[in-house]
Amino acid sequence: MENNERDFLQEAQKEIAFLKERIAALEEKLAAWEVHAAEVPQEAPEVDFSDVELGVTDALPEPAPTPEPVVEEPVLVPEEPEEPRQPEDPKAPEQPAPAAVAPSASISGYAWSKDNPGILVKNIRSGISLLDRALFIGTLFKEDFNLYDNTIAELNNLHTLDEAVAYIQEHFPEWEMGTDVVYRFMMAVRKKLG
Repeated sequence: MENNERDFLQEAQKEIAFLKERIAALEEKLAAWEVHAAEVPQEAPEVDFSDVELGVTDALPEPAPTPEPVVEEPVLVPEEPEEPRQPEDPKAPEQPAPAAVAPSASISGYAWSKDNPGILVKNIRSGISLLDRALFIGTLFKEDFNLYDNTIAELNNLHTLDEAVAYIQEHFPEWEMGTDVVYRFMMAVRKKLG
């Protein structure tokens, strides 16, 4: 097992142990409240939970912002006048049509291309929470930590979101670009590539 995998597993195990302790403490408070509620007549005073600190907010990813409806206005492109055609020279060899340039990946239809990614980062790794990292490795990268790690390194070397989308479509054609897990991954990528 490599150091990165070992570190990740140790970090995950510590986080799980911490969360189990917090859950146990909260269950004790809830049990005490239920006993108290059973002893008090029907109109029991409200219990103040303001002193309860869950401690898991740092571990949970921020919820995705609700996207605002995008109203796209049509873009008017002025028509260019046609140039007069030259008569074709029947003796000239037929020239092949210019090669079609592949259009850039169409990303405008996905929510992750429109939503605000949050605070920009210099390294995609720093924009991914521990829980999301586990989610990505388990689902998108088929539990292959090295594939995840190498992909993040490659994406960190790119300069635009179009390059990142092209890379992902080439290397991971099976990804459904409209799913929630891909949304979360692409929002992390956008924290670096905009």
